Amino acid sequence: MQILKKCMAALLCMAVLTGQAAALSSVERFQRAVAIINARGLVAEMHPVTQETIAESSAYLEEHPEKLGNVLNDILGGMDTHSMYLTGKEYQTGFSTLSGYAGIGVAVTQDADGALIRQVVRHSPAASAGVQVGDRLLTVDGMDITKTSLTQIGEKLQGEAGSQVEITVSREGKILSFRLKREQILEQTVSARQAAPGVEYISITAFSSMHDAEDFAEIWNGLDEKKTNAVILDLRDNGGGMVDAAFEMLDLMLEKPAQMATMHYRKSLGGDRVYTAEGGGLPLRKLVVLVGPNTASAAELMAGVLHEAGGATLMGTQTYGKGQGQYHLNLDGDYLVLTCLEMRLPKSGGWEGVGLKPDVEKHTLRTIQGYLRTAVPLDVKTPVVYGQKSEQVRAVCQRLHVLGYLEEPSDVLDTRAFGALRRFQMDAGLDPQLGAGEDTLAALHKATQRAAERGLMIDDVYYAALEACQAEASRPLRYMPQADGSWRAA
Repeated sequence: MQILKKCMAALLCMAVLTGQAAALSSVERFQRAVAIINARGLVAEMHPVTQETIAESSAYLEEHPEKLGNVLNDILGGMDTHSMYLTGKEYQTGFSTLSGYAGIGVAVTQDADGALIRQVVRHSPAASAGVQVGDRLLTVDGMDITKTSLTQIGEKLQGEAGSQVEITVSREGKILSFRLKREQILEQTVSARQAAPGVEYISITAFSSMHDAEDFAEIWNGLDEKKTNAVILDLRDNGGGMVDAAFEMLDLMLEKPAQMATMHYRKSLGGDRVYTAEGGGLPLRKLVVLVGPNTASAAELMAGVLHEAGGATLMGTQTYGKGQGQYHLNLDGDYLVLTCLEMRLPKSGGWEGVGLKPDVEKHTLRTIQGYLRTAVPLDVKTPVVYGQKSEQVRAVCQRLHVLGYLEEPSDVLDTRAFGALRRFQMDAGLDPQLGAGEDTLAALHKATQRAAERGLMIDDVYYAALEACQAEASRPLRYMPQADGSWRAA
């Protein structure tokens, strides 16, 4: 059986079933799991595991207790393609986006002077305590780590949830100490940047927790202050997650009251449940949702609802086709991932095994590495200024193009190219300049090389969406930003 299936970023309903499972035999664990399947499984409502199968499997497990996972996965695989039984280690590997790791929520890099904190995860113990990006990490639990490898530093910072760790950092010449309690840390999955004047690019890579909805709300509620007229919402690498987080984001986005979706449960679990949006979302001129074969489950739900209830344009390629949701049941260390519902859109209904077809089909075809082979070499020691025309300007523009800031490269640092350069500087944490100095050129070179090494592609789908959004962004706003930070309809 292929354990790490596509549904490993599935629609998530977490539950913990405690008991004395660790002391139970394989037969007892099997019978306990089957009882849950028959009581909660969507398919099991009409096709329960029979007493004959239970008896035969129990007898087999008496002789082969190590085959518990195989037996349960044979039964679950006969029901649907998404249900499975996993050991704790398999679950941690396959669902790392949803399960995360226990630590304090920092990412560390190294330079000639030691270890530097380059990221502080929002909502983490480090963020709550006031640890900042740029702090230099000196000690962990009293151990000098300035000459320690990144792997060893990571091992020192991580540990069991609830345990404590003490770190000291240097910040602007001051030594600061923090005593932190480790927590389960999830990846930051929501990010945004201004793609062009009036156009915002928002990426959601998973719905890992309700914190994602909070992060999204902060971004969305600030769009009016930027006078945003169009949004590109990227769901191409989003395999799903918590449906409640997706619904909360949808309720924020939809302009008019609407039925969003129906969740079809078995009758014993409440039957059909209809979700509606109150409306009141920011009135945009254009919303383009980027989708692809890795768009699945709750991400397909979001794309479908925005398309059918919000008038969004779907762009990209056919989505995965996962229209069922699962309970993730913790059986004292092992996990039963069990299909419990089917999702249905307001107009087209379910999409299980079919997927969503985009309105505009586009593909990403060009590799960054291949593009750079024929690009103008970038001289990181030769600055460029606004209005300049040169081969060095073309080299800068080509790298801005690679990173998604500039639609078409040129050899003139005109208003369009300069705006792209300023957006890159802002995202890189650099001071705005009248061109690109050595610090900007070095950051641009590093970002491009990192993207090439990761095997990323030049995003033609994104550029097609940007072109469509820019055409609408030039039109008058449909709302009026207010001095108090709110907006009213125009």
